[in-house]
Amino acid sequence: MLDQVMARIAGRFGRVEPRTTARAYLLGLLSSVERKNCWQLAEQAGHSRPGPMQRLLRHARSDADAVRDDLRAYAAEHLGTDGSVLVVDETGFLKKGQLSAGVQRQYTGTAGRIENAQVGVFLALATSRGRALIDRRLYLPERSYSADPERRNAAGIPETVQFATKPRLAEEMITAALDAGITASWVTGDEAYGQDPQLRAALEARGVGHVLAVACSTRAKINYGRTSVRADTVAGRLPTTAWHRQSTGNGAKGPRPTPVSSQPIKTTSNRITRIGKAVLVLQLAST
Repeated sequence: MLDQVMARIAGRFGRVEPRTTARAYLLGLLSSVERKNCWQLAEQAGHSRPGPMQRLLRHARSDADAVRDDLRAYAAEHLGTDGSVLVVDETGFLKKGQLSAGVQRQYTGTAGRIENAQVGVFLALATSRGRALIDRRLYLPERSYSADPERRNAAGIPETVQFATKPRLAEEMITAALDAGITASWVTGDEAYGQDPQLRAALEARGVGHVLAVACSTRAKINYGRTSVRADTVAGRLPTTAWHRQSTGNGAKGPRPTPVSSQPIKTTSNRITRIGKAVLVLQLAST
């Protein structure tokens, strides 16, 4: 399969040498090498020095976004559209230095605390056949990068790249995927994205179903828009008969059922009031 992928993106490299090194680089990333730096990956590939790997990452002429487009199309062809869902989430990459683009002390779920790290927002396509990452965006903290030209230049960040919140980065990727013909029944993400009204409005405007987590303090309009109430208050008032067990997917020990309840709510998008087309999906914290 790797050869199929490399054949798909071969034309994105201007010369044979970086294309060959790119294949070795990918094999190294997929290997059991503990530290994925240029020295370790070069040794894994049988190179005496890391020069080819470093040239690939720093100087080789290639189009990263075009490669992304190729891989996104490849993933969609192989995963199909059955039960397709777009999943947005972020992850952190722990760093020791200060020169990498976007690095600063910030919260990252990778460590579960504030650490010196880069943070990336990723989009995955999941279907009944499997799942694959299809896009990425590097998060640039506003104060330490957007307002610091010297640091931006040192990190090689183009002037065209401006600050964007994580929900905006998610919206960019989702829009690009849908515009490219990716078929998705749903978009899903955690509270970092569910609490952003602009992202929810953009999905509603495109008619894309979405299940996005929100804080328990989020107020929703129930009773056909007549009552505004906190989400956790709604959950506390529901009778036992309003709940049913729904699987959230298979885990290491099989299906993971959890009690959920769906309640019609009122939403407003683009000045059009919609009643009954949106639901507040409630999940109990424990079973």
